Amino acid sequence: MKIVVFGTGYVGGALVSELAGRGHEVTAVSRSGKTDLPAQVAAVTGSVHDPAFLSSVTAGADAIVAALPALSPEGSLGAAVTALLRAAQESEARLGVVGGAAIIPTVSGGPRQADTPDFPARFAPVVDAHQQALDILNSAPENVDWFYLIPAGEFGAYNPGTRTGSYRTSSTAQVTNEEGRSLLGVADYAIAFADELENPRTHRTWLAIGY
Repeated sequence: MKIVVFGTGYVGGALVSELAGRGHEVTAVSRSGKTDLPAQVAAVTGSVHDPAFLSSVTAGADAIVAALPALSPEGSLGAAVTALLRAAQESEARLGVVGGAAIIPTVSGGPRQADTPDFPARFAPVVDAHQQALDILNSAPENVDWFYLIPAGEFGAYNPGTRTGSYRTSSTAQVTNEEGRSLLGVADYAIAFADELENPRTHRTWLAIGY
């Protein structure tokens, strides 16, 4: 597949490496023109908010991936998703978005994690940006196939984990272990994302990943 990945940070870099390792034709787009990527990856400098560039770089793509921050000086994730939906419709590509765990429940039938009493208020802007992005996806034209893949609640560069090659999924809440913790390493998140691209099972909705 020809896959264009926007974002080469902590998650984006892992996705690029996993997809390239599986033999896909990967273009990695970043504002910095990051070069410490697998040799077979085309590293391109550009912005998702530049319509002409976006149209050009996604032309002929089979899949477009958004591994972008919720908030940036250029605009929110919602604005990026809006632009990428247009590009996906134009190129007839599938759109996959790296999600945020706080906008779904920790247990099935419960409130969003962000709405629980102990959730830190300082993260509210990030939560709002992810919720806006998902709302935009839910309103996308019916001919655009997208998925929003949500990592575990305790996911991030502070807890990179080790590659295990295994994961579990949930369509109702965060994935938790027997101790009630929601854990996932970045390499295994990349595996789950690549598996979904290669064998689509999640269409126009979100899916949570964890151990």
